Amino acid sequence: MVVKAEIEDVICFTVPYLIPPSGNHYKKPCRYTGRDGYSHMGFKLTKEAKAYYDAVAIFARGRTVSPATDSERRRVRYTVQIDVYLGERQRGDADNFLKCGMDALVRCGVIHSDAYVQECRPIVHKDERTNPENPRTQYLVIRLEEIRGKKR
Repeated sequence: MVVKAEIEDVICFTVPYLIPPSGNHYKKPCRYTGRDGYSHMGFKLTKEAKAYYDAVAIFARGRTVSPATDSERRRVRYTVQIDVYLGERQRGDADNFLKCGMDALVRCGVIHSDAYVQECRPIVHKDERTNPENPRTQYLVIRLEEIRGKKR
């Protein structure tokens, strides 16, 4: 069974109880054996990052702002706003939450590539730490008008 994504112009959704892992808890170094048979150093996603990706996919519910064809994808741009509401004793900087938050949108198919994000606003709400039962991340993703480029 093939499930088609519903294409929209604006998507807004909330991931309750989770905030994106910071840059320090997003990937960890690992050693692996490459196709050439030699040992290499690299990075792999942490369990927290994988769990966050899964949560974003669940709450996005298959919705997307990404066009269906590659030619349309090259002409579209996105605006993304990520509101992170911290819980009690949680901390972090806006730029630390940005990488994992954007990669989660790409991985679950809300946008096709974070390279096409024209404007991104990460906002960290630290003033709501008095309500420890409500940490969450809210996403607002808008597909902008397609760019009319010159044909070669």
